[in-house]
Amino acid sequence: MLFIKINPQWKAKVKTSAMLTFIDIEADNVVGIRVDGKISGQEFDAVAALLEKKMKDHSKVRIYAELAPWKGITLEALMKDLRFGLSNWKRFDKEAVVTEKKWIKRWAEIGDKMIGSIEVKAFPFEKKEEAKQWIQE
Repeated sequence: MLFIKINPQWKAKVKTSAMLTFIDIEADNVVGIRVDGKISGQEFDAVAALLEKKMKDHSKVRIYAELAPWKGITLEALMKDLRFGLSNWKRFDKEAVVTEKKWIKRWAEIGDKMIGSIEVKAFPFEKKEEAKQWIQE
């Protein structure tokens, strides 16, 4: 079962196999999320809905993602992410990933080099405020 509570600042908590919390970022073109656990298709749908709302108001959007003890992504969520990302990739210009997982940091570096139109940067949790500043620049 999925429980979502959304307040006027678009903060939400989604509970299934993971907890998804929307993080309030000052810049209106940035969607901030924190994922604890494994993200499901329903949780991805909540993120995609907010991204689509932001895309109506901005030509380019950005993502700030804190991956706390991130345990992965379901196959359903991965397929939705790929479809959404491929159909909207020109609408993104920056992504900040906050994590302690070295392999995610390496993927962020690879993604930054492979997708020249999207700047991707990984930060450790002790530098998350720096990551929030960077995503808004």
